[in-house]
Amino acid sequence: MKSTIIYMFMLLNCWQLLGADWIQPPLTTSSGYPVPHPDFEPQFPHDHGSHPGYAIEWWYWVGHLRSLDGSREFGFQSTVFRLEGAADHIAAPASSDPFGTQQLFMANLSLSDLSAGRYLHAERILREGWQAQVSTQTLNLQVGPISARWDATHALIEKELQLPQGRTLRITLRPLKPPVIFGERGLSRKGKAPAAVSWYWTYSRLAISGVLIEDGKCTELSGIGWMDHEIASNQLSRNLVGWDWTAIQLDNGTELKAYRLRTQEGEADPWSALYWIDAQGEQTHVYAQAFEWQTAKTWKSAHTDNDYPTEVTLRAVHPKTGVEMIYHVRPMMAAQEFVGNRPENAYWEGACAVFDRNNTRIGQAYLELVGYGNAITSHLNR
Repeated sequence: MKSTIIYMFMLLNCWQLLGADWIQPPLTTSSGYPVPHPDFEPQFPHDHGSHPGYAIEWWYWVGHLRSLDGSREFGFQSTVFRLEGAADHIAAPASSDPFGTQQLFMANLSLSDLSAGRYLHAERILREGWQAQVSTQTLNLQVGPISARWDATHALIEKELQLPQGRTLRITLRPLKPPVIFGERGLSRKGKAPAAVSWYWTYSRLAISGVLIEDGKCTELSGIGWMDHEIASNQLSRNLVGWDWTAIQLDNGTELKAYRLRTQEGEADPWSALYWIDAQGEQTHVYAQAFEWQTAKTWKSAHTDNDYPTEVTLRAVHPKTGVEMIYHVRPMMAAQEFVGNRPENAYWEGACAVFDRNNTRIGQAYLELVGYGNAITSHLNR
């Protein structure tokens, strides 16, 4: 009973902060795609698998890696997007075409060689079937250059990235905390549109070990990673032009996730959020009115002419302690712009270090800056 009262108090506090009541999502989008419903309780590892029918789904990994001798340092990012075909085919019988016609997959992957100041990245579009296979029963995907598999025996993820210039990254990722489910009643809201919700699950701290293979030579690595899995059919409200997002892993064993949803007027949408994840994996959060995302420095791309706010400061009073928390996020390398098959959809995604108010390094982060080149790709809003 006590826990129920505390939960209701926290929920009421969030509603008051936003100045809005709970927004019940519709069953489907205007295009006919199903919308994630509230109070869904994911079952893992089953729900690490694919969720066909929903318009967009992605599996996302980032991490910081260091060679065992300490001489080299890397950041990596890999994302698999699943894009559903036309909604009127969702209920149709499975196609007899062995190559698949209903779903497309996109693989994005990058390696920041921080010691050498080199950034490698690639994007591939693949069709379901022999080009891309993703299980609906567990995490088991092979999408072009990215593969990932849940090892139930050892409770870890085995992952391989076929990187540009003949490099291969083979790693295992072991969760150090249980998965975190974000959002009110299990829904992460991305703006005021009723259908702009997602199921959003995260492993905020994964121990990583593995090797980087270059020209037949193996460099043994260890590090810390982060994994997101998100399912939606209308990812952003129409008035939003992009987002700034960061995943911070502090040296004290806690994490922080924050994102600013940017409106056409340049303001932060009220549903922008900041989450603290404590050493036990419990979360505490605030919304846009209770934290600040400040640009400290920008970086201009010579390739796309985009200006990205790559150095930022986050300020928020922690609801449980009443202490103002300050986090300075600075890139470990400036040139970490991801330019895929369509340059107008370029984004900045890179390894960063985190500092406190006294300029003492306290952790590491990945920072993602989307929507600075042109309109967000249309598949995010269906």
